[in-house]
Amino acid sequence: MNGDAKTDERDTISVDGTMAYFKALGVGLEDASMLVCNFFKCLETSEAFSPGPLYLPGSIDFVNLQVPMEIVQAPTVGEISKQGFIEGWKAVGADTIPKQKAYVTKQVGKLSTDMDLFKRVYRHVFVCAREKGQKAISLENALTYWQIIFSPPGKPWVTASTDWLKLWSEFLTATWTKSVNKDMWNQTFEFAQKTMQDETLGFWSEESAWPGVIDEFVAYAKEKRGDVPMETD
Repeated sequence: MNGDAKTDERDTISVDGTMAYFKALGVGLEDASMLVCNFFKCLETSEAFSPGPLYLPGSIDFVNLQVPMEIVQAPTVGEISKQGFIEGWKAVGADTIPKQKAYVTKQVGKLSTDMDLFKRVYRHVFVCAREKGQKAISLENALTYWQIIFSPPGKPWVTASTDWLKLWSEFLTATWTKSVNKDMWNQTFEFAQKTMQDETLGFWSEESAWPGVIDEFVAYAKEKRGDVPMETD
């Protein structure tokens, strides 16, 4: 492990080590540092860290940060375990900072075209977004993360005639009163990929095994797009 990445008794990289490491990788130091500092400030004051709109950096810097965090399987924003660090970089054959920086840069460049990579990073965003001890994230935070991850350098959730992310956000804001759990987060990605392959929704049927919220969204989207007549009282 790089000498700057000092570990504490919990065998995790320290705050200073984490910030120095982000700087070395060139993943938006100022924004990443702000996020890390807010995280550890909450730890020091025993407050719950809730990464919401006020804490999130720009989409490019945030996604750049998520790429190495997925590689090392960081359990939360600003925390990297020694084991995750060693095993993650060993798996991709990058044992020095220059190699790791080059690898991250290459991966970021592939996010919008390599769907397996994008899926891994997308799923890990949920891991980092959860508050400690929680199994779900608030709808407000989920909407914010979706706006960021479905923007460049990620894959925008749009097709020739439909801004799916806009419709999805409007639908959930108007109808969804619960938090977003892991299954809903993951299934949203699967549905997004399907819509980008077939915006006619020909892949969907009432017999499909989609979550109920997606079935309801399909009806909403068809109505908004004019695929079915608007209901009137």
